[in-house]
Amino acid sequence: MRMDNGWLRFRSKYMSTAEIENIARMQQAATHINDPYIDDYYHQACLAKKSAGAQLKHHFCPTLIRDPSSRARNKDEPHAYLQVDALGRLPFSSIRRPRPLLDVEQTSESSDDITEKSTSKTLDQEPMLAARITIEDGLCLLLDVDDIDRLLQFSQQQDGGLQLRNRRQALLEQLAESLQLVDPLTPSKNAPLSPNDDLVFLRIVSLPKGRKLLSRYLELVSSGSELARIACMAVFRHLRFIFGNLPSDSSAAETTTKLAAAVSTCVVRLELSGLSACLAAIVCSSLQPPLRPFGHAAGDGASVIIKSVLDRATELLTDQHVASTYNMQNRALWQASFDAFFGLLTEYCMSKFDSVIHALQTQPAAAAVISREMPVELLRASLPHTNEHQRKQLLSFAQRTVPVNNHSSHGSDNGPMTSESIPSSVGRNI
Repeated sequence: MRMDNGWLRFRSKYMSTAEIENIARMQQAATHINDPYIDDYYHQACLAKKSAGAQLKHHFCPTLIRDPSSRARNKDEPHAYLQVDALGRLPFSSIRRPRPLLDVEQTSESSDDITEKSTSKTLDQEPMLAARITIEDGLCLLLDVDDIDRLLQFSQQQDGGLQLRNRRQALLEQLAESLQLVDPLTPSKNAPLSPNDDLVFLRIVSLPKGRKLLSRYLELVSSGSELARIACMAVFRHLRFIFGNLPSDSSAAETTTKLAAAVSTCVVRLELSGLSACLAAIVCSSLQPPLRPFGHAAGDGASVIIKSVLDRATELLTDQHVASTYNMQNRALWQASFDAFFGLLTEYCMSKFDSVIHALQTQPAAAAVISREMPVELLRASLPHTNEHQRKQLLSFAQRTVPVNNHSSHGSDNGPMTSESIPSSVGRNI
C-alpha cells in the first residue's frame, strides 16, 4: 500500500509503521544523496548524450566538486570499506583484493590441478598490479576533470572559474606525475634519457585500458600546452613499442587505433617548437619506428601521427601571418629535426627496397610488394620541407623503383620536384 507522500506503508507484528518508516528514511538518507548526478550517473549521462544541444531544465553537471582527500584509500587495509551510518560497513570492490564471484568446494584435486594452483599467482603478486592500480587512479582523476568541465560549462562562478581551472590543471599535472612522463627539454634534465625513465609509462600503455587512459588524457589537456607536448614526445619515443603490431584482439586493437587518432588530434594543435621536439624524439629513439603505408595489415598508427606532424608544420610555415612570428631559431630547430627524420625515412625506404629486390627476382612481383610496403603518405607529406639536395635524392630513389622497360618514360632529375614526379611504383597517390 502506497501513501500520498510516496512512501510505502509497512506492517509488522512487532514494530509499528512509524518505526519502520523511520528506519527506511535513515537508510534512504545514508545511501542516497538525492543528487541524480551521483545516484543515477550512468542514466543521466545517457540522457545528456541523447539530448545534446537541447535546452534542458536540469543540466548534466555536479552541484559541487568533491575533495580528493575524501576518497583517498588506505593501501595497508586488506579490504576497502564504505562507512555508512545506518547500514554499517559495506565492502565495495577493491582492485587489490576482489571478492570471488563464486565459492566452489572441490572434493578432490588431481596432481595436475595442484601443480597448476601452486604455480598460479595471486593478484597481489601479479607483476602489472601497480600499473593497473595507477590506471584506475588515473581514470578517477579524469572523472574529476570531467566534473570540473561540466561545472564550468553549466554554472556561473564568482571568480569566473579561475579556481576550478587551476584545480583542473593541478589534476592533469598530478596524472602526468603518476604516468611518470619525462620531459627531456626541461633545464634540470642534464643527463640523457635512460631506458628506465619511461618504464612506468610503457607498462601502462602496454595494457588496453592504459591506452584508453592516455587517449582520454590527450583529449583533456589544453591545446598546445606543455603537458600535451610532453605526452606526445613520450609516444613518439616509443612508436615501435606502441604501434609495432596491432593486437590480435579486436577491442585491444581498437584502443591502439584510437590512441593514434588522439595523438594526431593533439599534434595538430602544437606550435612549431613542439613539432620539432616530436620529430627529434623519433630520431633519438633506440628502436626504428614502423614506417608503414596507410592501411597496412600490421598497423599504420605510427605513420598516421608522423604525417600529422608534417602536415601541421606545412600548415604553419605556409601561412604567411603565422610564419612571420617564428624567429630563425625556431625555423632552424624544425629544419634540423626534419633533416634527421628525412634521413631516417629515406634509409628505411632504401633498405626496404633492397630487401624486396633481393627476395623477389621477378619485376612484377617486386613492384607490387614495393607499392604495398613503401610509406608513400610520409614521402608525400615530407616534400614541402625538403631542400634541393633532398628532392634530388628522393627522385633518384624513385627512379630506381621503376621497372627497366618503363625507366625511359620518366624524365631526368632536373627541374622542380613535385608529388607527380615520383613514379607510381613507389606510390600512386603521392
